[in-house]
Order: sequence, then C-alpha cells, then structure tokens
Amino acid sequence: MTHNTPNNTQYTQSPLRHVLRGLVAGAARRGSHLRGDRRGASAILGTMLAFALVVSLVAMVQVSAVPAWNQQTEFEHLTAAETDFAAFDESVAKAVDGRQTRATLDAGVDYPTRALFVSPAAGSGSLRTTDPATARISGAVATGETGTYWDGSEHAFDTQQFVYRPDYRYLQSEPSLVHEGTAQYTAYAGSEVGATQSLVDGTKVSLVFLEGDIDTATSEATTFGVVPLSAGTDYITVTDAGTPITISVPTRLSEDTWRDLLADEPNVRSIAYATGTDYNTLTVELAPGKTYDLRLSRVGIDTPGALQAPAYIVDVEGDNAVVPPGSSHRAVVEVRDAQNNPVPNAVVKASPGLTAESGRVVARDTDTVSTVTDSDGRATFVYTATGSIDGVVNDEFDVVVEDAAGATVDRVTFDVQLREGGVTDPLRGLVAAVDDPGFVYADVDGNGEFDGADYRVNDTGTGGDVKYDAGTDRLVVPPSTGTIVSDRDITLAGDGVSLHVDVVATGSNSRVDVDAGSGSLAAVGVSVTSVSGKDITVTAGDEIDLSGASVTQGSKAGLSIEAGGDVDLDNAGVTVAQDSNSLRIVSTDGFVSARSADISGKGDIRIDGTDGVDLAGAGLSGVKDNGALDVVSARGGVNLNGVVMLGDGDIVVDAEGNVFVVGANIASTKTDVVITSDGGMVSGREAAISAEDDVTITAAVRIYLPDSSIEDEDTPELNAPEKEV
Repeated sequence: MTHNTPNNTQYTQSPLRHVLRGLVAGAARRGSHLRGDRRGASAILGTMLAFALVVSLVAMVQVSAVPAWNQQTEFEHLTAAETDFAAFDESVAKAVDGRQTRATLDAGVDYPTRALFVSPAAGSGSLRTTDPATARISGAVATGETGTYWDGSEHAFDTQQFVYRPDYRYLQSEPSLVHEGTAQYTAYAGSEVGATQSLVDGTKVSLVFLEGDIDTATSEATTFGVVPLSAGTDYITVTDAGTPITISVPTRLSEDTWRDLLADEPNVRSIAYATGTDYNTLTVELAPGKTYDLRLSRVGIDTPGALQAPAYIVDVEGDNAVVPPGSSHRAVVEVRDAQNNPVPNAVVKASPGLTAESGRVVARDTDTVSTVTDSDGRATFVYTATGSIDGVVNDEFDVVVEDAAGATVDRVTFDVQLREGGVTDPLRGLVAAVDDPGFVYADVDGNGEFDGADYRVNDTGTGGDVKYDAGTDRLVVPPSTGTIVSDRDITLAGDGVSLHVDVVATGSNSRVDVDAGSGSLAAVGVSVTSVSGKDITVTAGDEIDLSGASVTQGSKAGLSIEAGGDVDLDNAGVTVAQDSNSLRIVSTDGFVSARSADISGKGDIRIDGTDGVDLAGAGLSGVKDNGALDVVSARGGVNLNGVVMLGDGDIVVDAEGNVFVVGANIASTKTDVVITSDGGMVSGREAAISAEDDVTITAAVRIYLPDSSIEDEDTPELNAPEKEV
C-alpha cells in the first residue's frame, strides 16, 4: 500500500499543475499585452513633453527676444524719423529762400507680424507746435535806408517750436525731435544729440521764426506744408552804436549744448542763459565795432499763411535828386515787414500830393496819390517839378504806408533840389533861394525867413578882417550881401550857417573860417576861395551841404571840411592847388556823399565817412610828392562805381562794409593800391585797378571782379574766402 501512495499522489497532482501552468501562461499572455500598452503611453508622453518644450521656448522668445526685436524696430523707426526731420529742416531752409514745399513725417512705428509671436498694434506719435514765445534783437543799427527802423532800439518777434514725439513701448528713453527755428536736435531726458544751430555763423546772423497750429497724434505718415510767410531774401547790414548787439531766443536746448555749438564763433562775445517755466532764454552778445549781416525769416508750418503787416517804408531810388524845372522825377519806395522783407499789396500814398513848391506827386500806375505795392513790395511815384524857380530851390514830398485800417504806419521823405541844368550839368553859382531883407541876419527860429525875433548881424571884423557872428543863432548871408572879398581873415559863424554868396580871401596871410557850431551848414552852389592865404576850414556839428559848390585852396595851406553829421559834396569841386598841402573831408558820425564831384590835391587827401562814402562818378586826383589818397569808413561801405582815382602815392580804400568798384579806374603811378572790406565784399564788373608796386585786395566775404583788369609789378594779392576775378 505504501508503494502505491506516491503513485496515486503523482497521478492526482498532474492535472492541477497543468491547470496552474495554463493559468500562468494566460497570465503571462495577459502580462505581455500590458507591456505593449506601456510603450504607447511613453510616445504620447514624449509628444506632450516636446509640445511643452516648444511652448516654453515660444514663451521665452516672446518674453525676451520679441521685445528686443521690437526695440530694434523702434530704433530703426527713430533713425528714419530723424532722416525725415532733416528733410523738414531742408524744407524750412527752402521756405527761408521763398520756396513753398511739403514735408512728411512717419509718425507711428509699425511693428512687424511674426508667426507664433504676439506684436503690439502700430504705435502713434504726436506732432505739435508749441505756444508762442518771444525773440528779441537790440542794439542793431542798420546802414543805408533801413537805418530809420533799425536804429538800435529793441525789436521783438513771436516764434514757436515744432516738436515730434514718437510713442515707443520698448526703447528705454523716449526721444523728442525738436526744431526751434535757429536750432534742431533730438532730446532725451537730460541730454540732446545731433544738435545744430544757424543763429551765428561768422558775421552772419540768421533767425527763423516758426508759426503754426498743429497738435495731433497719429500712427500714419503725415504730410504738411512748409510755407514762406516772410522770406529772408535780403540781409540787413547792421553794426552797434556803442552798445553791443544782443540777440535773445526762446529755447529748450540746454545751456551746455548751446555753449558747445557757439564755442568756435569768434564774434560771440558772451552767452547768458536764463531758465524759465515753459522756455529757457538764450542771450548772445556780439563783439562790438563790427558789421554783421542780419537775416530774418518767418516760416509757416501747416498753415495757409497770411500777408505780413507792413512795419516800415524805405526809399529805394529818387532821394536827394537834382531836378530841372518843369521836368519829372521817379521815386521808388519799398514796404517791409518786421523781418525786413518786402510786403506786397500794401497801400502807399503820396502825402501830400502837392508839394510846398507846387510840385505834383502821383503813383505811376494809377496817376493818383495812392497805389499798392507789387510782388517785390515796391511802388513807383512820379514827381513833376514846377516850371519856374528862383535860383536853386529845395523841395520835398512824403510817401506813407498804411495798415489794413487805413492808419499811417510809417513815412519816407524825398528831398529834391530844383536847379537849371540838372544833375548831369550842374551850374555852380546858382544858390539856394532864401528870404533876403538886404543884409546879413540871425535867423533865430530857423525858418528861413527874416521875421519875429530875427535881427541884423553886422560885420565886427577889425583891421580889415571880415567877421559875421550870430552867436547861438543861425547866421544867414543872403544874396544881397554880394561877394565877400578881403585880403585879411574872413569869419562866418553861428549855431548854423546859411551862405548864399561867394567868399574870396586874397591876402597872403588871410584865412577863411566858416563855423556852424553845433548846427548845420548850407552853402549850395557857392564859391569859397583862398587865393594865396592860409587854411580854409569849414566845420559844423551837424550836416554840411556844399552840393554844387566850389572850394579852392590856391596857396600852400590846407583845406578841411568836417561835420558831425553827413557831408554833401555832390557835383562840387574841391581843390588844393599847391604842393604838400592836405585836403580833409570828414564826417565823424555820418555819411560823405560826393557823387560826380571833382576832388584834387597835391598833398595827402583823406575822405572819411564813418557811416559810408559815396564817390560814384567822381574824379579824385593826388599827383604830387607821393601824397596818400585815403578813402575810409569805420562803420559803412564805400561806393566807387565809375570813379576815376589817380595818385602817385599810396591809394588806400578801407571800409567795414562792402566796397563797390563797377567801372572804376584806380591807379597809383608810383606806389601801392590797397582795397579792404573788413566785414563785407569787394565787388564790381569792368574795373581797372593798377599800381606801380603792389595791388592788394582783401575782403571778409568775397572778391567779385569779373571782366576786370588788375595789374601791378608782380602778381596782385587777393585775399578772400571766395574769389571771382
């Protein structure tokens, strides 16, 4: 039995093991299916991880790289905007020259669209003109016809600034592009870059006043007009009268930047800078004693513009003319605005239309007393003289300019002299008419008539001297006195002198002294002669009028004509006949005019007009003992058009302003010719300039002598930044 038990046990366990094996095999089969499922889950997880990685990368780029890219876009837009702003500055320059243009600024930045990334909407920018502020100029005294307006007083001008500010999201410092008229720059918080200025350039001073009404924000490119409201086509030649010229402009440009911009300008004497609430104020003081070219312009921004109001009127042609009786004479005026630029369509009138000497004045285009200025701001009037005169008669008439309401803004006076023969054939000896009671008298009230408190002045000379002295009153020597002749001294004195007779000193020791004190001297057409005596001196604290006169020094003595104001020697003859005697014609604070005059001497000749010298058509001769021939103007220019200037010593022309030599003939037969314009140019066609030794021509701005002949023993010396010969 024991033997069979294992057999039975073995038999009974075999089916169970089989079942168990089946179960295990099934479980194994089910297990192998579970392992396949785990491989699918890993692929999905990997995809999810990759997607998360891409999302994270996109987020990182969006957070870090996209702002950097957009910042670069903004920087590129700023660079393009600065280019547009430079083009706008060029448009302003064109408007200053009278040309209307248009300018464009791309106000808003356009961010590019990028796949997978978010970019902001297009940005905007603001364009605006600021509130008006005031620029000022003081101390500027003009030479020539504008001197009545530019007389050193202060002139004020409204001006604005043009500002463009883009609205950037990424650049750390938001800039503003600013144009102030006299400066342009890009402003950041606490600093500026790219600043330029046009206020002072050597002796040129330029102010551009901006005017507009812009205040807009846009994301689009904006185009607007740049309009010349007052085109600065002409410079005003100005200097100071003892008080330096100062220019003040409103600005937001920093003081340090202004000092850097003006550091190399030698004529900027000092800079002051005052801070303000809306604007700061820059004040520039110019070096005194120099001549400057001042240019003023007004430019409109996105405005149709309006005619500038007239500020003053000047004579262009026709003043101080000699007119034959019964003939007509043309007078041209020009109306200018506050910037010294022409005003078209301004109402101008002859006032009155009938003069004190019965001359008639009408506008040429209307044949009435009134007209309007043309596109150049000019109008022409015709003066017709009376048909009969007594001797030489002075006449005058006014032309006024009116504002829109009909009120007189300014006037200009034309002086004319009625004389038979006219300016081309002056008859010396025809003297100005005056009230003549039959004796020398004192004109106490200065009205040219013997009336009221006027009294007779007797000859108080002793020992053969002739002396008429009115003391503190004006001395009048009328035609009835007859020629004053003496072999002793002749003295005519007063606080002003009107001389209507010839004066002749015949003695070897006699002298002639005409002294108008602090007043003026009028001796039109008379003859003053020293045959063989001592000096002739003619002096006045105010003006001297010797037009058409003859002043002759026949002996070995000097001749001096000196005035505090203007000296008029048009058509006169001034002569020193003997050797080694000086001839001086001086205006210490005025202008010397000697058009078509004959001036000759045999010693040194000096013509000195502080505010200018006009020798057009004159003849100057100094041909003895190497005498110098000097023409000088400390503040003005010299007109030598058509002059004949001959000397055997040095010929020196030295002016602060321009020197004109159109058709001039200037020659030194023994030494040098030196022509200098310290602050302007030497200009003229068909001039002939020669010297035995050297010709030296110097100009601060330009030498312009086309079709001219310049000769010396070697090679003429020409000194100027620009030369055309």
